[in-house]
Amino acid sequence: MITILLATYNGERYIEKSIESIINQTYKDWELLIGFNGTIDGSKEIVKKFQDSRIRVFDYGMDAGKAKTLNKMVKESKGNWFAIQDDDDIWLPKKLERQMLKAEEFDVIGTQIMYVNEEDSPTGKPILSEDDFTIKQKSLAGDNQIANSSAIFKKDCLDSVGGWSETLEGIEDFDFWLKIMRNNYNFVNLSSIEVFHRLHSKSNFNTKTFDVSKIL
Repeated sequence: MITILLATYNGERYIEKSIESIINQTYKDWELLIGFNGTIDGSKEIVKKFQDSRIRVFDYGMDAGKAKTLNKMVKESKGNWFAIQDDDDIWLPKKLERQMLKAEEFDVIGTQIMYVNEEDSPTGKPILSEDDFTIKQKSLAGDNQIANSSAIFKKDCLDSVGGWSETLEGIEDFDFWLKIMRNNYNFVNLSSIEVFHRLHSKSNFNTKTFDVSKIL
């Protein structure tokens, strides 16, 4: 089973599409844990519309923070693989199926992604290396090669680093991958695009800058 963690803060605009893209996966052995943190918009009502026994919802009130929410949900998980989904990203239907074909060979399995705008129109894509050596080499030089909402990873990887740092809001994902790399787990990125990663006016990618030197 793959445990999919979706931490959301006021994600009403896109969360329905995000969840639908999980339900439409051709790989069916998953559970989706949705954690609300500080949410005051209508996204809770949207989530209630999904009547699927594989979906479990946790409301953490006003205790905000993505890393904190992910760490809480891990304690509720049942899977031996994990994935992260953002409330504004979309997975293509064969994403998990294609990744699980590599599950015997690798510990962290990412994919290529396409950037899309608020209307789902493509706007470009990053260059993400496919092989373990180059992924680690570029990441350790400050160029993150793992798209967070594309990757699946073994529970062992998660346990080895103790979850996500709650003091690095916004770059906790890059810090997480670097720590796993330090523990010598094997990485790969599929050559195919399996995720539409949304860039919009309120996304961290557009609104914040981060000093990665302190985690490197």
